[in-house]
Amino acid sequence: MKKVLSLLLAAAVSMSVLLAGCSSAGTESSAASGTESAAASSEGASEETTEASGKSKIAYVTGTGGLGDKAFNDLGNKGIQQLESEGIECDVVEPKALAELEGILRNLADTESYALIVAMGGDAVDSITRVANDYPEQNFMVMDGLAGDIENLRSVMLSQTDECFLVGAFAGLMELEGNLPNSQGQNTIGVVGGMDIPLIRSVVAAYTAGAKYVNPDCEVLSAYVGSWSDPNKGAELTTSMYSQGASIVFNGAGASGMGCIEAAQQEGLYVIGYDGNQNSLAPDNVIGSGIRGLDAVIVSSAKEALDGTFTGGDMNVTMADNPDASQLEFSETNVEIPDSVNEKLDQIKEFLIAAEVAIPEDPADVDAYLEQVGTFEG
Repeated sequence: MKKVLSLLLAAAVSMSVLLAGCSSAGTESSAASGTESAAASSEGASEETTEASGKSKIAYVTGTGGLGDKAFNDLGNKGIQQLESEGIECDVVEPKALAELEGILRNLADTESYALIVAMGGDAVDSITRVANDYPEQNFMVMDGLAGDIENLRSVMLSQTDECFLVGAFAGLMELEGNLPNSQGQNTIGVVGGMDIPLIRSVVAAYTAGAKYVNPDCEVLSAYVGSWSDPNKGAELTTSMYSQGASIVFNGAGASGMGCIEAAQQEGLYVIGYDGNQNSLAPDNVIGSGIRGLDAVIVSSAKEALDGTFTGGDMNVTMADNPDASQLEFSETNVEIPDSVNEKLDQIKEFLIAAEVAIPEDPADVDAYLEQVGTFEG
């Protein structure tokens, strides 16, 4: 079942600021003001519902990379911080290993205190599905994974492949015509993924497809850290890609991706951030960041759970559903993005919105995809 209305509204709140080129702090402020009226209108219903059920809190269970990743978990936590700023009590749990997750979810459900329990990451789908089936009166949500049509479990996929195709096109264009001062000039880029799982393979595939769509002769290197919380390994893999001629590496590795940024600084080369504006972490090296509206989805879903309007099922939102769901953030980077690149990125977005061929979800399928869609002619 595809349920997108509330998700689209939430994404629009978050993305409207990104379109204006504001910083991440500005995004949080805008999201707060954008949801203020919704909070006021649902206040009475929320109080009535939670008084009857005793479920007045929100639980947020991070991926194993934990808070401080400056990416996926921290972006979701921005939504939790916004809820707290509006007086909603939230509890945050940080699993150290995936094996802990199911027990944590069961313990939270056993308290009967939470209107919604949120788990982050596609690798949480199996655990949260089992628990949701065992606790039919408890509302759950998982971000970045689809679990199917389960009444009390909302599973959200927000333009993962669209976003990474856009990022790949950006990297390919910057390598081709970005005039990067320290470019190695070998028409080579890279991507470091966190775990070798279907979700992250789809990130690698989409990034590769985007890069080769605009720059067919570009070589795209890829590797997986094997962990969301190993920045040393992230740095090692990134340095290896630079040694093979890459000028730009995409960080798709959560907290491990902090090592990608450190390697870029050490080598004087370039990196692209993801799921959070990471540009300010190394303004001379981070040339842009891919942003999705995860925080706004959490806010809107939590309020629906509190006011009794929450529904489960899959929510898979592409750029065709909402053109603002995937964006590139260029504020706080010192690297100049040529007007020609920005103009071509606008054309890429139009291509994604109108796309009739699905972006590949496995790197092995990239060549077949490009045979179908051809190459960029902008």
